[in-house]
Amino acid sequence: MDEVEISFPDEGREGVVPVGTYLIDAAKRLGVSVPDCASEESHGCGIIIKKGAELFSTPTEAEKEQLGADSRDGTARLACYAKIEKPGEIIAMAKKKSEPAEEAKTEEREETYRKEFTELPLEKKIANLVHLEAIALSETFAFVINSPFKVFEKVGDVLAEFGFKKEEEEKRKARPAENGASDAKSSSKKQKASPSGEKNEQPNPPTT
Repeated sequence: MDEVEISFPDEGREGVVPVGTYLIDAAKRLGVSVPDCASEESHGCGIIIKKGAELFSTPTEAEKEQLGADSRDGTARLACYAKIEKPGEIIAMAKKKSEPAEEAKTEEREETYRKEFTELPLEKKIANLVHLEAIALSETFAFVINSPFKVFEKVGDVLAEFGFKKEEEEKRKARPAENGASDAKSSSKKQKASPSGEKNEQPNPPTT
């Protein structure tokens, strides 16, 4: 069976698939994420072919309509239509969803919400604001409750270490005074005791 080497450098994926495999199946087999197609008129599975465009089937009318000039020279294909027909080497790149389009959708949703909010009666506006405030408060409490306790443990460790050092310092300061007192007591005892082997003898009175 004839095979083709296919790689997606941007994704760090490469492998071998048999001739006759559709590009979308080859990509999924290698673990490359390809957006799903919303409908027959709207495909999100566009793939850029950097090398090996001649190994694929002829671009379909759907590809020509959606991809335009890029589909004619084979540099862009719809993965669900492009079929590998010849052995060789293919280097491809999955198209990424455009961030501006996503931002435009977000702005459109925000604008729609603003219009709907403006048209609401005063009572419902207040109710919505109270609801949003309640959500914000609940999220704040959840964050505080779920905060990791490692911070408090670290503070406890620091305080414990500080207390230990302080106790050691106090012991160190007290130690010389205790030694001095011990030396004084020892000296006093030596002065009171008679020298070893000595006896107190009274001189005899003179005889007449």
